Amino acid sequence: MPPVKVAIVGPVFPFRAGIAYCTTRLAEEMRKSHDVDVISFSRQFPKRFYPGGDDVDPTLPRVDAAFIIDVMNPLTWLRAGWRLRRYEAVIFVWWVWLFAPAYLTMIALLRRKTGVILQCHNVGDKEPAAWKRWLTDRVLRRANALVTHARTEADEAWKRSRGRRVVRTFLPVHELGGAIPPRAIARATLGIDDAANVALFFGHVRPFKGLDIALRAWPELTGDVLLVVAGEAWWERESEYRVLAKSLTNVRFDFRFIPDSEIATYFAAADVVLAPYRIEAQSGVALTAFHFARPVIATTVGGLPEIIDGNNGILIPPEDPAALARAVDDFFTTRDRAAMERAAAASARRYSWPEYAAVFAALVDGR
Repeated sequence: MPPVKVAIVGPVFPFRAGIAYCTTRLAEEMRKSHDVDVISFSRQFPKRFYPGGDDVDPTLPRVDAAFIIDVMNPLTWLRAGWRLRRYEAVIFVWWVWLFAPAYLTMIALLRRKTGVILQCHNVGDKEPAAWKRWLTDRVLRRANALVTHARTEADEAWKRSRGRRVVRTFLPVHELGGAIPPRAIARATLGIDDAANVALFFGHVRPFKGLDIALRAWPELTGDVLLVVAGEAWWERESEYRVLAKSLTNVRFDFRFIPDSEIATYFAAADVVLAPYRIEAQSGVALTAFHFARPVIATTVGGLPEIIDGNNGILIPPEDPAALARAVDDFFTTRDRAAMERAAAASARRYSWPEYAAVFAALVDGR
């Protein structure tokens, strides 16, 4: 019996950030057992909805995909929808309300018997509004199955989709950045003292990620720890962060897009990675940290408590700079850091891409 013909609709390399990485890897794994095509974007975001820089990483390869969907051009949604009629199952990558009109158009054009699966990186929105919720719910209710990466997300998906089938699984480790350099070489590359204690705040700097919480925590530290902030500041907030850090000598800002070719350097240079988030479904930054055997200090929001267990990191309450300061001090003064690094590396092995792809393979095969 020939394999099911599957399309995956979503961003892939050379689009940047974790979701494009995840779509690329999911397609790679599913192609080992299924006939899989990827339908991607010619334009993923209008500039006003992507207030960083370019959304393409020039250091990444252009993968095998049809880059045909322009989020601002309904004609391309129609063309993509007709093209998708040739597939027996379509996996739509879902993470933000902006794609609702395009996805609803494409789903409406599918054959009635086509299976529709949503890979939900986020069920809700990081900057919520009633109209965003309404648009999202329209999409959730058109799926035959929704795949989520946290218990809280699964519960929300089931309620908002009005009882559609929901599958909760893990989000795999993010094996970004290529070869992992030794810590000393990574620090030399970044100009960081090899003897320093280093905490890393990485990725798009958006309000929900809590960089302001980290900056308010830093004056309360009892020890000397360098905070390295590496990533683009969105929503023109860079000046606010610099004001919060103006009296601090142990904060380094690298406010720019960090291409894939430099990711390994930053994570390898760090001792611990910070995720003091206000809201999050599941954290690609934490999963990237595990790939580099780096423990994570994170808040008890969303799916973070499901992957951080006290051995591979430390959990703290959200919106609590004092708790973050205590956790950082605790990590550098009392914890067995080598044991925590081993636990982080073990976590990376636990969340594998072949097992994750098997979840989608079962769904498209009707299991």
